[in-house]
Amino acid sequence: DTSGIDLVSDISSIPAPDGSFDAILCSEVIEHIPAPLAALAEFRRLLAPGGRLILTAPFASLVHFAPYHFSSGFSRYWYELHLPKHGFEIDELTANGDWFDMLRQELMRWWKVSKSSGSLLWPVALVAGYSCALLLRLPHRKKPSELSCFGWHCIATKQADST
Repeated sequence: DTSGIDLVSDISSIPAPDGSFDAILCSEVIEHIPAPLAALAEFRRLLAPGGRLILTAPFASLVHFAPYHFSSGFSRYWYELHLPKHGFEIDELTANGDWFDMLRQELMRWWKVSKSSGSLLWPVALVAGYSCALLLRLPHRKKPSELSCFGWHCIATKQADST
């Protein structure tokens, strides 16, 4: 039900006064924006000094909401480069899962992709994929892997001297 929505606009040109928000939550949206840095600039404009930006985006995702999927691969380094350039200090940057979690998800998806593409080997993919995915559930990690993850959860604060 979208009847309670107060505002509909382009994310890089929101009709609200400068500094009018104490917090902005943007979750799993920027991969659907052709120019995500324009959205960061708009968030900086909209947030009051000391305001909080809560931002999540996928690092590794398959195309979804096509044709409005423009990018994946928002790594920790994307946040660490662009948020400070846009007047934000990163308070928290946390990976959502890790490489093992992502691999397990894709192994469990393997048979469905094989079947939908017409492969006659999809039953093999079903057994092999689920067997490997079960093995990945066994405790084997000593530290989190930053090789890959589903995405990043970021909390950042607009700096007082940032306009």
